[in-house]
Formats: sequence, C-alpha cells, structure tokens
Amino acid sequence: MENTGNLPSLDNDSFDWRRFIKQTVLRTLCWVFAIVVFGTISDQGYYSPTSKTNGTCMFNNNECACSYAVGVGVLAFVACVVFPILDVIISKISSATAKDRIVKGDLAFSAAMTFLWFICFCVLLNQWTRTNSEYVMADAARAAVAFSFFSIITWVCLTYNSQLLSGDWKCLICRHCSGSLSMQKKAILTENRQVKVVLQYLLSGKCI
Repeated sequence: MENTGNLPSLDNDSFDWRRFIKQTVLRTLCWVFAIVVFGTISDQGYYSPTSKTNGTCMFNNNECACSYAVGVGVLAFVACVVFPILDVIISKISSATAKDRIVKGDLAFSAAMTFLWFICFCVLLNQWTRTNSEYVMADAARAAVAFSFFSIITWVCLTYNSQLLSGDWKCLICRHCSGSLSMQKKAILTENRQVKVVLQYLLSGKCI
C-alpha cells in the first residue's frame, strides 16, 4: 500500500499546519533580513560620519548598488507578507489545478528571489571592497552585505520546500486523475455488461 501521509490533500477543508509553519518561519526570516538590508541602506546608506550630512551611496558612491539593494529588499518584504496569505487561500480552493498553479508560481518566485539576492550580495560585496570605510557608516554597510548573504540561504530553503510541495501536488493530481479514469472505466464496463445481458435476454426469446 502506498504511503500518502506526506502528500497534500485535494480536500478544501484540509490544512497542512506543519508545512505552513515551516514556510512561515522561513518567510519570517526572509522578511527580517529584507528589513535589515533596505532599512539599513535607506537610513544610513547615504550618511557621511565625517561631514555629518547625507551624501552619496556608501558603497563606493555607486547609486545603482544602493537602489538595487533597497529595491530587492522591498520586493522581498512585500512577498513575505503576501505569500503566507496565499498559503491560507490555497487550503480553501477546491480546484487541484488552481492549487498546482499557485504552488508553481511560489516556486518560480522563490527561485527568482534567490537569484536577485545573489546578485545583490555580489554587487554590494564588490563595491564595499572598493570603498574607503573611514567616510561611511562601516557597520551599516557590513550588515547590509551580511544579511543579503543570509537572504540567499533562506530563499534557497524556500525554493527547495516549494519544489517538494510542487512535486507532491503533481503526484497527487496524477493519482486523482488515474482514480477518476479508473472509476469511469469501471462504470463503462458495468454498463456494457448490462447491455450484454439485455441483448442475451432478447435473443433467447424470453421477451415478448
């Protein structure tokens, strides 16, 4: 007998709390890391401790580096708020195809965010190595670089979990379709047997 205990259910009244909690914990970490990155750069990324005024981007005066990091951080922040809501909505949807599409969308977005954070980390690290730390808020810059790296790890974990869930849905949908086809086949065979019995009865001449 096949073990289906770890598979999601097509029943819209079911809800996998273990999967939800695991995903929510990872998304909370992604949410916190995103706040640190874009919050640090927005608050201290343009501040010069020598002149005590706001100047250019602390990463080698590269405005694109700061803007990109802030943009990716804000996008990750919004996504980590929206996707837990989608997790709850999925449990209320009865259509297996719709659920599968949402899970695949989650997988694609998580993979894209992993790639974006990887680029962000490489850009920030590259620009920071070229920056004179005496004229910028060094601790803030290091925090932005470090937490952009941590974000890569958490989004990789989210991508992996989404891939597992997508595979489970694909397997479950295949089983569901196979079961439906099997029931239709049985119904057709039963109907054919009934027709055959009626024909035999008519041919035997027992029917007036």
